[in-house]
Amino acid sequence: MTLLNDLMHYRNLNTAQIQQFTETLLSETVDLSEKLTLLIAFTMKGTTADELYDLSQALIQTMYPKQPQLPGSLCVCGTGGDGSNSFNISTTVAFVVAAAGAKVVKHGNKSVTSQSGSVDILQALEVPTTQVVDVAQQVSAKNLAFLNATDTYPIMRHLQPVRQQLPVPTVFNLLGPLINPFALDYQVMGVYDKTKMTDIAHALHKLGRQRALVVHGANGMDEATLSGDNTIVEVNQATGIRTYTLNAQDVGLRFAKDTALVGGTPEQNKVITLGILKGDDVSCRRDVVLLNAGLALYASERADTIEAGVALARQTIDEGRAYEQYLTSRSVEV
Repeated sequence: MTLLNDLMHYRNLNTAQIQQFTETLLSETVDLSEKLTLLIAFTMKGTTADELYDLSQALIQTMYPKQPQLPGSLCVCGTGGDGSNSFNISTTVAFVVAAAGAKVVKHGNKSVTSQSGSVDILQALEVPTTQVVDVAQQVSAKNLAFLNATDTYPIMRHLQPVRQQLPVPTVFNLLGPLINPFALDYQVMGVYDKTKMTDIAHALHKLGRQRALVVHGANGMDEATLSGDNTIVEVNQATGIRTYTLNAQDVGLRFAKDTALVGGTPEQNKVITLGILKGDDVSCRRDVVLLNAGLALYASERADTIEAGVALARQTIDEGRAYEQYLTSRSVEV
């Protein structure tokens, strides 16, 4: 097999080869052992920025040959895999930034590496996910739609048996946030692996994001956190890509250890999220939501600076709009 030979000799794949690689892994007729050999070889070679972009495009095209667009759309999500078992920070952030005026199309899944994934806590909160065909109407009415990756990419089920055979992360751990069905304008993507940040940023730039932030939290979290300097790679379609650090204390928030952000089951995380949205919880858990919401509001051009985004997020919670957004989101009518 030429494809396998190239991978075993650590040669990078071109666009046509990436298409062949994707079709092979998603095929119902190719033997599991052949898929496993290919994915192991690709994982050992490592992924370039161009390959990451081509893989994203290949997967998107399997389901959405004409990718839908929604002007001003934003996704806030992470790769997972950081082992922190934090509460559902990005899902909580989604309610806040939608209430502050951003148009949020959040792509998520059930838990893989923690007790509670995005879809798990939504079920606990009794917030329904939205089908792709209904997203534009949902966002127009409520500024917020949650997508379940199992529904948006059912073809990925053919890949699961392969991934389950490998004890190490593969490129597909990075692809979930990159393959939102919508051609997003804005994105905040948390990454647990700092070495992948620049490649992901270049992929997001090629995917056409007007502004995006790739975030690696202090001490390895896939969210911005309160425990030190967070690394951020900012993508701007007009000005290019730049890297900087941000400490929560730079924007008026308190230091806290990552262990203070630990969550639990979906029901336990529901209590945490509602406490924050209602304004009752003013602990460091609120602060980490303010920090990440500030990043999202800056990324989506709802705020001129990250600090202004934090202030807007705080005001949104304090005025009761974040909790109202949650109550509105529980209704299925649009």
